[in-house]
Amino acid sequence: MDSIDLTRFERQARLRYELSRALRSVVGFAPALLLVGVSAAFARRPGSALFFGGLLFVSGVFLLWRGRTLHKAVLPGVLSGLIPLVFSLVANRGHACAGGHCSTWCLPACTAGGVLAGLVVSWIAARKGLDWRFWAGASAVSLFTGAMGCSCVGYSGVVGLGVGFVAASVPWGVKKWVSRAR
Repeated sequence: MDSIDLTRFERQARLRYELSRALRSVVGFAPALLLVGVSAAFARRPGSALFFGGLLFVSGVFLLWRGRTLHKAVLPGVLSGLIPLVFSLVANRGHACAGGHCSTWCLPACTAGGVLAGLVVSWIAARKGLDWRFWAGASAVSLFTGAMGCSCVGYSGVVGLGVGFVAASVPWGVKKWVSRAR
């Protein structure tokens, strides 16, 4: 057997291996599509929920496909993202009117949900001793999950989610990584 044939067989084997892993990742994250559908059904802006749900699905499949520390971030990310998602979907059902002005509770609910989600992701990373890759992966999945509902007042709800998330989780991360550098 010639060495060129061996190289070709190695490439083919690697391609089959990676395709198999990618397919397993798609199948493994497919239940998240149910969450996307439910969010779109109850969201005030179903198009935005589907957009962020698509980003959630792509990022979840990618993280599962990459493996190692990143695949550990998927489930905690989805679970922590459920906090702002549920907060925003519940806030969509009510509003407050005073003095002729009405407002919804969506933006405060998204910000509060972002704070709680950021704390949850940071706490899990600290408790399990995981590094910044876990935090980044879980943060992306959590933010995309929460953003499906937080687009209820436009993208200001998504910004509120992000600000709350970063405000709660970044100080923990900076403290942890600075202490590791010493």
